[in-house]
Amino acid sequence: MSTKHTGRRPGVVMHVRCPDRLPEETYRQVLEQMRELSPVVQALPPTAALVDLRGALRYHGATASHLGEILRLRTVSRYGVDVRVGIGPTITVAATASAQVGHPGGVLAIEEGDVADWLALLLVEDLHGIGPRFSELA
Repeated sequence: MSTKHTGRRPGVVMHVRCPDRLPEETYRQVLEQMRELSPVVQALPPTAALVDLRGALRYHGATASHLGEILRLRTVSRYGVDVRVGIGPTITVAATASAQVGHPGGVLAIEEGDVADWLALLLVEDLHGIGPRFSELA
């Protein structure tokens, strides 16, 4: 099996978790803060969202971790909402990372080359979308 380089950069996804029971209007304001960083935002109601950072990294000339910290500082200072941000090469890795951030909030970025080693440290139940289903089968 051979791999062919397509010239595409690997994906960089930010998964953002807001506090539970966040008022809808505040959730919308947090989504707008995400749109200031990247136009590619997908709301995951009631309190989460995905942000595609590929274009945003080039546009802002910043790292994904830096953009996560900017988002966090803006939401805390403007709305009093501390978010948990996970960043990774895939949605699953980013969502798993955001779940590993303690309360009240923070940023956890997993580089593409570190994914396998980082995931190896977690329990199966900790894997976003995979672990809960697997534990139901066991």
